[in-house]
Amino acid sequence: MDAVTRQTRHGEVCPLDTTLQLLAGKWKSIILCRLMQQELRYTQLLKTLPGCTRRMLSLQLAQLEADQIIQKQVDASYVPIKTSYRLTPLGKSLVPIIKLMDQWGEHYIQAVTMTEN
Repeated sequence: MDAVTRQTRHGEVCPLDTTLQLLAGKWKSIILCRLMQQELRYTQLLKTLPGCTRRMLSLQLAQLEADQIIQKQVDASYVPIKTSYRLTPLGKSLVPIIKLMDQWGEHYIQAVTMTEN
């Protein structure tokens, strides 16, 4: 089931909810940030995510792949098989949005922190 069919919160298709659904998940945002920088093998990605289990990483990657945000590349000429992940063209189109959300988050954190002190 992809992000469009998973979101039925309001009983209608909402593009904003669809986008948020694509990013929802404990590890998806950080996975995407890692893949924005470069293509990574499964084990490389896992090493950059302390606290993320192999099972959870596999589930999050499978969802992102099903949503056509990332692409899995399998090279069977290596032993063990080399599996790597990269952003698809659709995933790359999310990069400016993610960067803007990150900037807004920084601004929000600063604003909230300033009002608390």
